[in-house]
Amino acid sequence: MRKIISLVLLTSILLSCNNESSKELNTIKNSDSEEITFILELNTKENSKEDVENFTQYLADFIVEREPSTIYGYYISEDGKKVTLIERYNNSEDGIQHGKDFINGPNFQKFFELFEIESFITIGNASDEFKKFTSDNGFAIEYRESIGGFVRK
Repeated sequence: MRKIISLVLLTSILLSCNNESSKELNTIKNSDSEEITFILELNTKENSKEDVENFTQYLADFIVEREPSTIYGYYISEDGKKVTLIERYNNSEDGIQHGKDFINGPNFQKFFELFEIESFITIGNASDEFKKFTSDNGFAIEYRESIGGFVRK
């Protein structure tokens, strides 16, 4: 799990950086950041690796197209039995909007036909509204305020 969290942090840092060299680097303390990151560990409920790969790629494309500020990635295990989803949002409000779009969107039923959530960790300063939204919608989430600092341009 530590390797996955380290990978998430590294990915977040790399993806949030752009090539504009005129910007100054600043270290942001987790307590000062509104960003939240989701890490979901899923099992594939004995679905075929091909079905999992196809749907996971479709879902990634779907989310990135509709939520351009979201950073989204996934890892499928060699045997195709486990998937790790990583999502980063600018703030809790963006996370809530994503949740509403997901629950009311076209992919909710298919997602739960293919996957079962084994763990759902949210890293960052999730708001009370976000915590209430996830609880009201049946998501059991482990909250962590930080696992290290972020460097952002």
